[in-house]
Amino acid sequence: MVCFVILHYMALDETILCVESIRDSVEGEKKIIIVDNCSPNGTIKGLEEHYQDAADVDVLETVENLGFAKGNNFGYAYAVREYDPDFVVVMNNDMEIRQKDFIAQIFASFEEYRFAVMGPDIYSTKKKYHQNPQTRKMPTRRDLEKSCRSLTIKNNLRFLIPLKWRILELMHKQSVLEKRAENYVDHVVEDPLLHGSCYVFSKVFTENHPTACFFDGTFMYLEAEILCYQCRRDQEKMIYDPRLRVDHHEDVATDLEYHKQSVKSIFTVKCLLQSTKAFLALMDRDGNA
Repeated sequence: MVCFVILHYMALDETILCVESIRDSVEGEKKIIIVDNCSPNGTIKGLEEHYQDAADVDVLETVENLGFAKGNNFGYAYAVREYDPDFVVVMNNDMEIRQKDFIAQIFASFEEYRFAVMGPDIYSTKKKYHQNPQTRKMPTRRDLEKSCRSLTIKNNLRFLIPLKWRILELMHKQSVLEKRAENYVDHVVEDPLLHGSCYVFSKVFTENHPTACFFDGTFMYLEAEILCYQCRRDQEKMIYDPRLRVDHHEDVATDLEYHKQSVKSIFTVKCLLQSTKAFLALMDRDGNA
């Protein structure tokens, strides 16, 4: 049996589209667990009403916004505790799965590779590129220390961020997005850095980590890098397998909204700084100097 854990925050239609794609398309024994991460717009009521008669869907609610890592851990721990599944799929709510044999391919991949963590082919439908395996390299301690210094400066000067976005808006610039070429990898890759939007955790992982799939010292950002670091540290196998595919409908801004983008930038810098410090603290505890 496979449990799908989906973290929900405010976007009701997006979450329902994700859940229904799994219910309608994916064949095999499954349970879907939706975690409402204390959405301030009351969409928990819409989820509860929509799935009140659905035996294959559980709707959970956190008492506060736990962030990405702890919010997903909340649903992951529930799945392991309540259902003891063969696999737990932790995925963003802005995704769809249209592959009928998705579950069958998970079992086939595990039979061949005995992985702890697996990442599928993740296709960004708006940016038009494949997000797995990641092309960026794992940061070293020196990289993290350099980032920490840079982010500290940006955070201290965050009052200038609205000015930056205002200037960009006046210059009529479109969204600052890196153009990416089609980069589909058609073979299994072992020990990759995987994209953080969808993971498959096997019992090799869940039996060793029954209460958390992500390091809970972050609120948002660097979860993928820290998970990769921990798996390498603990010698738990990670793979990318293109036999599984999910579509990722992540939001892409097509125009600059001065206030919204500036607020988002300030929030991003703050969270990245906190996550970078938490990653360094984890390395310190591991004796990784």
